[in-house]
Amino acid sequence: MNLHMKGFILQLLANGDALWDSEIAHRTCIAYGKPESDYWMGSIRATLADLYSGGLVQAPEDTLDDATGKVHFRYVLTDFGRQRMAETGLI
Repeated sequence: MNLHMKGFILQLLANGDALWDSEIAHRTCIAYGKPESDYWMGSIRATLADLYSGGLVQAPEDTLDDATGKVHFRYVLTDFGRQRMAETGLI
């Protein structure tokens, strides 16, 4: 895949409803042929945090996974994120 992982994640969010971080990570690993290991799942969650801090995505909902103790976030694309995607040719 030639598209940078950040661009892929933004396109995922631009094409649908809000997605949970685990679903984004799952789809991204499949698309890039990566194992769903702790490393790759953590790397994708770090990418989501970067997109969030840049104002490209927001997390209107979160939940605690009682089994793992991890907080999961549901992400949506912001208007600013959509604008930046248009400016960079991602949409």
